[in-house]
Amino acid sequence: MKITSSETIIKSLLFEKIEFIFGYPGGAVLHIYDALFFSKIKHILVRHEQAATHIADGYSRSSTKIGVVLTTSGPGFTNCITGIATSLLDSSSILIICGQVNKNLIAQNSFQEINNLGIILPISNQFFSINCYYNIVYIIKNSFNIFSIKKGPIIIDFPKNLTSSINKNRFKFPFFKNNKKLINKNIFIYFNYSKRPIIVIGGGSVNVYVYNLILKFINNLKIPYVISIMGISGINYRSKFFLGWIGMHGDPIANILIHYSDLLLCISTRLDDRITNSIEKFSPYSKIIHIDLNNDSICKTIKCNIFFKNNILNYLKNFFNFNLKKKWWKKIIFFINFFKYNYKNDFFYCKPQQIIELTFFLSRGKFFVTTDVGQHQMFTAKYYFFNYKKFITSGGLGTMGFGFPCSIGIKFANKNSKILLFTGEGSFQMMMQELSTCKQYNINIFIINLNNQSLGMVKQWQEINYSNRYSNSYVFSLPNFKKLINSYNFFCFNFYKIKLFYIFLKNVIFKNLFFFLNIYIDNKENVFPIQIFNKSMNEFIHFFSLKKYDKKFNFFI
Repeated sequence: MKITSSETIIKSLLFEKIEFIFGYPGGAVLHIYDALFFSKIKHILVRHEQAATHIADGYSRSSTKIGVVLTTSGPGFTNCITGIATSLLDSSSILIICGQVNKNLIAQNSFQEINNLGIILPISNQFFSINCYYNIVYIIKNSFNIFSIKKGPIIIDFPKNLTSSINKNRFKFPFFKNNKKLINKNIFIYFNYSKRPIIVIGGGSVNVYVYNLILKFINNLKIPYVISIMGISGINYRSKFFLGWIGMHGDPIANILIHYSDLLLCISTRLDDRITNSIEKFSPYSKIIHIDLNNDSICKTIKCNIFFKNNILNYLKNFFNFNLKKKWWKKIIFFINFFKYNYKNDFFYCKPQQIIELTFFLSRGKFFVTTDVGQHQMFTAKYYFFNYKKFITSGGLGTMGFGFPCSIGIKFANKNSKILLFTGEGSFQMMMQELSTCKQYNINIFIINLNNQSLGMVKQWQEINYSNRYSNSYVFSLPNFKKLINSYNFFCFNFYKIKLFYIFLKNVIFKNLFFFLNIYIDNKENVFPIQIFNKSMNEFIHFFSLKKYDKKFNFFI
């Protein structure tokens, strides 16, 4: 059977069981859009190409599926760059099919022509440029094989003339078979010297098999563990061995014990600068073992004593023998009780901590939760308790505007699930044009906008480091959110008092409607603790510092 090049693209995607394509049409991809018109794949029209990549990102992260984006050449593709970088740093599987000008016009500064490879190579998992329409089946199949080995964005560049109806080829599957990676099963590691071990778990644990295996491993050894912010919802936070999450705004107990540990077993985490603070002062007393599937993450910022470039499942199946001392657990229990979160409740004004805790209580943790980036992101991570794989946020790149389109993608992947978005007025305005996408496809999301009328995280840093000089961190021209949301025939409500918010939320939270709750919170509330820049893990603002009490608490017994 001979079919056109564009039909080959669509059938190749159908063979990989692709249900949705997220995109925005343009001249260089009109042949593909014409073939898409007759296919069973559903195209979701976004209002901005960056939103398409975030939607595909959320679609992929909340499921086991691949998010596919279709965009035109030039400005269409460059609009995708932020979303591609977000996907790379958070290791999500998205495929971007981008148009390009005709082959004979490449490198001639043609209309809407740009060097896609030169721009995207540093922030992509793989880049393919089609030079012959006979390669289409092979390259698309190869892209999906790469996803099974390593997550991250893959870009396929299609010159327009190679997708036209003139080019026809034979369509035959399978083009080639998947190759299974050889795994060494005979590695045994014994650590009898460790007295203060801790496991550090990253975003790579958000996998159901890994999730169960790690829990069994931890319960057998009775070893304490902490997570990175990307590991939230990838592990059981209800376990008695769980100590919290680490990093700039992480739990004080977790940061302190990382500092005084003598052995860190790091699983699927990059140990980036938001976790480690000062690289030279990070966990100075410990030996570090790093296990990761991604070679690029090994020893990227922190030099490890032992590392394994392979699948973590191999090593967790083997025996780790720790000489775990009771004195270590006694100190852990002491600090768990010492460092309890305390904030002053206010039953009149709205505090972000109360908003998030009440939302968790009323939602019973059943929602998929996503956030934008800023103070509300940190408050959500601290005060909302997540079930498995229910938390999705931009951790690596910290992309403002990520949350709203991501929540749309989660909804497409999980049609019967409830989606809860915590956002801020600054982040929401970056992608608020996707309200039109929600209206067109009847997407119902529950949005809580924590409105402090400022760029909260920037403002907090300016208070701490710049003597309260609020340079461009206040937003004086906010829209009337109620009129904006109502113009799309969605529901919007403003709240100033916590009691009214609670009564309203209790009655509507499980309704299958689009709600936007604009909550005016106390703009003096900041996220604590916050690590002191370029210091060790145990030095932070707002909580009790242990730096000068090393001998008193005697961690080194």
